[in-house]
Amino acid sequence: MGDQRQAIWADATLRRPALDPGIPRPDRDLLAARGALLTPAGQDRPARRRYYLPTEPARRLATIDGTVTGLTAAGLTALFGTTPLAIGVLIIGVPAGWETASDRFALLLAGIIAVITIVILGIRIVRFGQPSGRAPAETAARGYHGRYITSADLDAQSRVLLRRAQDAIDAVTPSLVYRDDLLDQHATGMALASQEWDIAVALREQAQLRARRAELSARSAGPQAAAALNRQDHAARLAEASITRRVEALERYAAEVGTADRAYRDGRQAMALADLHDRHLDMLARTAADEHAIAEIDRLSEQARAVRRALRPPPG
Repeated sequence: MGDQRQAIWADATLRRPALDPGIPRPDRDLLAARGALLTPAGQDRPARRRYYLPTEPARRLATIDGTVTGLTAAGLTALFGTTPLAIGVLIIGVPAGWETASDRFALLLAGIIAVITIVILGIRIVRFGQPSGRAPAETAARGYHGRYITSADLDAQSRVLLRRAQDAIDAVTPSLVYRDDLLDQHATGMALASQEWDIAVALREQAQLRARRAELSARSAGPQAAAALNRQDHAARLAEASITRRVEALERYAAEVGTADRAYRDGRQAMALADLHDRHLDMLARTAADEHAIAEIDRLSEQARAVRRALRPPPG
């Protein structure tokens, strides 16, 4: 059972980094975006770096490829355009007029290509890049370092508990009772964000203490050290049980919201069906007219049969 639990813990991955609810919403969105490079809180603040090219991989690659292609074309134009001049000087000492002209035109064309390439590069940086030299996501990651918690800040046991908390929260926010503001969406959203952050902070501390105790307990310990470790293990188990109960409370809340959401959806569906009730009654009332129409059709059918019998040739 213990090995199975460890395997489950090892496979646990967070849905997103845990974020301090005090971070402004635009920056929270940047930090929570898929692919954001976040430095774990346990490591040093990331170094300041400057970027000018687009951060989106496709646009970044297109910008670099276009610049390299343009500058390469300019260089090749200058090289091959001045080759006749170089050969003329080496062979006959005095270049011909057409060689001098080709040199001037090649250098002019190379310059034009280089200028166009630089202009296009500048336009792409202005439109898709970071003219300030700083990528917004990385600026936020550096500015709020320590106010977000990543998977690397937690051990396996802590990750599975935080993932359970995130799963419970993510079961609440898509519900209709939440989106239709039956639960006071703003207040509930802030409360859930605070709960996730508090749980993540507690789990990070527990993970750090677990690692430290494991390191110390690996050494040979005398009676006093062993007693201290036992007391600390007992306190850690109580703290871990407490945070587990908090996660379980979130899961119970998510289950209650799920039950309320199903009832709300059922009520909305019942109201939608009630709007159709009068139309169904009208449709049922029209069945009397259908019976009359059927009798009329049967009368017409009888007339058709009579005509058929009259037109039937006599036997023999």
